Amino acid sequence: MYIARFRNGLLAAVCLLICIQSTEVAAQKVNAYHSFDNQEDHYIQWRGNASGGLILGFVTGFYIFTRPIYYNERAVKFHFSRHPDGRLTIFENRFRGLDKFGHIFSTSLFAQNIYFLSRWSGFSNKTSSYLGASVGLAIMTGMEVHDAHYERWGFSVGDQVANVLGSMLPIAQQNIPSLRKFDYKLSYDFTAEPSDTPIEDYENMTYWLTANPAGFFGESKPSWLPSFLNIAVGVGLSANDTRERELYIGLDYNLKNVIHTDSIYLNHLVALLDRFRLPAPAIRITPSFVSYGFFF
Repeated sequence: MYIARFRNGLLAAVCLLICIQSTEVAAQKVNAYHSFDNQEDHYIQWRGNASGGLILGFVTGFYIFTRPIYYNERAVKFHFSRHPDGRLTIFENRFRGLDKFGHIFSTSLFAQNIYFLSRWSGFSNKTSSYLGASVGLAIMTGMEVHDAHYERWGFSVGDQVANVLGSMLPIAQQNIPSLRKFDYKLSYDFTAEPSDTPIEDYENMTYWLTANPAGFFGESKPSWLPSFLNIAVGVGLSANDTRERELYIGLDYNLKNVIHTDSIYLNHLVALLDRFRLPAPAIRITPSFVSYGFFF
């Protein structure tokens, strides 16, 4: 059964990849990394105000949404998250550390979007890089400090380390071209039973580090090697009481390599979509071997 699922899924994936590849012929202009290459660095007041309003509105809305889920208990003095034996919580916890991958992802999304809004507002690449990393980290640090005043949570050193890494990731890619061969993505299994707390639904989430083999060849890329194809390594969590870590290897699509437009908005939309791994063939190698024609 697993072999048939893998075969059928692989055939469907090949068809999808061919469709994606066909857009490369018609695509023009640049990808998301080069949208602002020809822009004059000149601050535009109304865009800056709009950007600040968008960021403030999103953070406020996110807090209003999460407050009844996470902060419906008595507030306490600032304290650190610790294990029952008193050790600081760094990585290992009831989510087997998968929440740290989530913090990296969330902070990197903040940094990526704030960088875009800063460039859109007319700031230089250097200034936008500082703003993206620092404001993205400040938002997530504020949430961590807020956690520190609730007994159930506490300030997690591990979460904050993950926040720092996440704030630097998209900015490093924007400024160091060699890092664009790699991406950090999230996938979610919409076919599985969801958790009562969606933000903590780690059993249905998988975090992926993907690499684009064609990017390592540059101009000498073999003609048979598609530029849209990535190889990905993922980590997830089993949906049973043991919550075992699961390790995956699979295929992935690189949308930024094949969808190039002359619109900064469409390019940014493509870049955001490319932060999420689309269903593709994969195999689970731990804790047991399973093959998937399409793994969400």
